[in-house]
Amino acid sequence: MSTPKPSPWRGFAALLAAALLGSTTLGGLLGLAGCAAVDPARFPPIDGAGADRLPGKVVWHDLLTEDPAAAKRFYGDLFGWTFRPVDLGAGQTYTVIEHAGRGIGGLVDARGFNADVNVSRWIPVLSVADMDAAMASLRAAGGTVFQAPVDIPQRGQVAVAADPKGAVLTLLEARTGDPADHRPEDGDWLWNEIWSSSPAATVAFYQQLIPAYQAGTAGEGGYRYLSSQGQPRLGVRPKPIDGIKDTWMAYVRVADPTAVAAAAAGLGGRVLLEPRENPLGGQVAMLNDPTGAGFLVQSWDPAWTRQTAAR
Repeated sequence: MSTPKPSPWRGFAALLAAALLGSTTLGGLLGLAGCAAVDPARFPPIDGAGADRLPGKVVWHDLLTEDPAAAKRFYGDLFGWTFRPVDLGAGQTYTVIEHAGRGIGGLVDARGFNADVNVSRWIPVLSVADMDAAMASLRAAGGTVFQAPVDIPQRGQVAVAADPKGAVLTLLEARTGDPADHRPEDGDWLWNEIWSSSPAATVAFYQQLIPAYQAGTAGEGGYRYLSSQGQPRLGVRPKPIDGIKDTWMAYVRVADPTAVAAAAAGLGGRVLLEPRENPLGGQVAMLNDPTGAGFLVQSWDPAWTRQTAAR
């Protein structure tokens, strides 16, 4: 009998929890036993955090990558992103990804985690109003908690989990507030989707997790989306690719997806979905960075945002 390979989803969730939260238990899983836990107080805040919490908003994105140098070259050349290392102590570093002088995400070094599994991918950070209530809702629905909530002084309560269909995310109950909504510029995060094996069930789960969510549909195909505070926050669509688990996918706004896709290929990335018209407006393409992390680029149609926000 062959030995089953470890689940990449559980693997990278454990890695993310260890890297972000300094868990000595998870550190042992990663061969870090003997290293002291990182200092949570050194962990950087989320840029732009204000006075108001915006539950349901994706406020940050973390990139797990097995080749940090290649990832930095790729995203730096493609979008003009820059990278600022932050010393967490115990020999560990977290890298803040910046665009136009603002922190928009983080980079976690996943080198050497597991030779059988590519863990490179983007993970969203979702704002919740009440972490205890969110944990209770997630567990009751059959979700998985990889790291129970812990306190990060400059952010708030943070947990790493998967929804009942296996899509992994980080939850944050902000200590003060979340970044205010703003018009995304080229190179900014534009949108987030969940690619689901059961979109109706996924929508129902997230409405329980985030009571502020209101569900809506758009376009002739009935594209599902969730809104909070009068803003569209994320889409839920049937998985377009067979053989993958439910997953979150992030979009970056660009002016010309065709040109960006060509540039990505020249920088060592892959074009998984050639640029094409999005039925809801704009043009979209799906790419992989050189380490295998997938994301989408899209030109933005502000009219769709206004239409959905008004529903």
